[in-house]
Amino acid sequence: MSMIRIKMWGTDLKTMNQFTNQLLKIIEQLGIEKRGPVNLPTKVIRIPTMRTLGKRGTKIYETYQIRIYRRFLDVANDERFFKNYFINMQIPSKGFRISLKILK
Repeated sequence: MSMIRIKMWGTDLKTMNQFTNQLLKIIEQLGIEKRGPVNLPTKVIRIPTMRTLGKRGTKIYETYQIRIYRRFLDVANDERFFKNYFINMQIPSKGFRISLKILK
């Protein structure tokens, strides 16, 4: 049976955990084969910006950062799950993305 990889990434860890737990709950209710969720390393993007010129013309920098949390979950290709549940799920819109890929 083929597997489908659900890859999730977002900037808010709380919504990532809630969505993952919601997926796992549905998968366990239906009794579908799964692997994961696997936590991938967190990407930290740092952006240095020059705030102002200080005394005597010295440059002062501030650094802003954003963390991108990533996970993936492999699920057996089950028609019930994708037609009835996954399509109708409410996906968090703020800084959250999902991609699906068919594995052999």
